[in-house]
Amino acid sequence: MQYAVRNTIILAVLLLIVIVGFTISNTRQKKILEGYTSQHEDLLRELDNLIKANPDYNNIEKIIKEYEQLKIKARETSKTIPRTNNPSVSYLYLLDLCDNFSPRIDFDFKMIENKQAEVSYNLYSLNGTANIFAFYDFIYQLENQPMFYTIEALRLQEYLMEEEEMTDRNMVEFELDIKAYYDSTSTEPEGFQFRELHYTNLDYNPFLTRVYEPAVDLEEEKFLNLDTSYMIGLTPEKVFLRDEREVINIISPGDRVAYGYLDRIEWEEQAAVFKINKTGVTMERKIFLNID
Repeated sequence: MQYAVRNTIILAVLLLIVIVGFTISNTRQKKILEGYTSQHEDLLRELDNLIKANPDYNNIEKIIKEYEQLKIKARETSKTIPRTNNPSVSYLYLLDLCDNFSPRIDFDFKMIENKQAEVSYNLYSLNGTANIFAFYDFIYQLENQPMFYTIEALRLQEYLMEEEEMTDRNMVEFELDIKAYYDSTSTEPEGFQFRELHYTNLDYNPFLTRVYEPAVDLEEEKFLNLDTSYMIGLTPEKVFLRDEREVINIISPGDRVAYGYLDRIEWEEQAAVFKINKTGVTMERKIFLNID
């Protein structure tokens, strides 16, 4: 009888342990399941947000096309670091740039420094003269062609020549310091091809003197000369001027005259206002109707 009671107690304790263990395990699994459920819901919300932000994510053809465009852009903008560089290599490369894109450049070339580092470089100095528009071409190509060259310093000034020597009014003197990089561990293939780059050059030469002495311009002289004409009539829309040949010219705002144009009519003052530029500076010239 005592054995039966003892066995019953032992079985009851074991059963209780099993029940408690099962309950603890079930509670833990429930918490894990709740965590996975919450994580799943978060992922679904994130996926939904990604779909809303990228409506074309299922458009595989479009994604492939955009990827190919990115690869093309990378090829067009990436830089090549060769395994070696020396003055001869760089000088020939710069001459190739000039021959292909900006032939109106003349310069002296010398190496200033050789730096051995994780990525090594040679520092070169270029001094010379160039047509400003060709020099802009040269700088643009130097910065955007495949070889990894950087501009460290640039100095420009107007190139002054005697009048009888002047064949190009757009010449400048320049000093240019550039670094040519190389890396002995580079895996870049030898050789390269120049890129076909499309860009807009300068609109004008900023070093060309903009103010000058009055000079005769045969093209401008074809228009009505205000210095030899006088006003004989005026309306709110038109001006009547008699020139040196006694010919009456009728002009409206915006019409050309020598070295300028009629800007406006000031009817109350009985005057015509012209914008005239003979020296590089635009000035107003007002002509009144003389009724004497």
